[in-house]
Amino acid sequence: MLVSTEAIALSTIKYSESSIIFKCYTLSYGIKTYMIRGVRSKKNKSNSIALFQPLTILEINANHKNNFGIENINSAKILIPYKSIPFDILKNSLVLFLSEILSKCIIEEEQNKQMYNYIKSSLLWLDSASEYVNFHIQFLIKLLKYLGISPSFEKINKFYGYSNDVPKRVNDLKEKVEEQLKNDFDFLLGTNFDANIEHIINYNKRKKILEFLMAYMQLHIEGFKRPNSLNIMYELFKKK
Repeated sequence: MLVSTEAIALSTIKYSESSIIFKCYTLSYGIKTYMIRGVRSKKNKSNSIALFQPLTILEINANHKNNFGIENINSAKILIPYKSIPFDILKNSLVLFLSEILSKCIIEEEQNKQMYNYIKSSLLWLDSASEYVNFHIQFLIKLLKYLGISPSFEKINKFYGYSNDVPKRVNDLKEKVEEQLKNDFDFLLGTNFDANIEHIINYNKRKKILEFLMAYMQLHIEGFKRPNSLNIMYELFKKK
């Protein structure tokens, strides 16, 4: 079956000497994986592999033979070119970090227009933004809602061992979350990306909230692992 759909690039894996296996999140079919042959070949002069950089927004035409498994792409093009993300080291690092997380936490091969449009609109906001130091925190907190695992205050309390009837769940977090941190979490859930909150959520708070989010996602998403790029994020945003 020939199909056409929007897609957000997530990851690529080298396959053979000239091909890649490409994973993306599509508007119409959820997560899909495609074989793209010859894209790494020395004979390929079009530099088309650049199309599949993390979180690029694409339009793809593909041949779907099965409901699951690896399919074949007939053609792909950039639907909305980014103006700043490819040229801004901090934005590019954010995109790499978020693509790693999205690859680990979105597994459904089914349509979810609300989540797709949330991710797409968030990326377009980041591309146009001049102040974005807390973007990834806000993005992940709101993503949990679309994944159906958004934590309430009660869940945060239980997660950190504040409730007597729930055992402490995470041994690698060495300190309990302060009441103010829980308030910050709830505050971020209710703010827009363009809210001026840099003076409220500083580097230390961002790090604590991120550590909570990573541990929380490990607990609630099967197979989720701490992203390799997390420590790089900490270093890049240390002075922000």
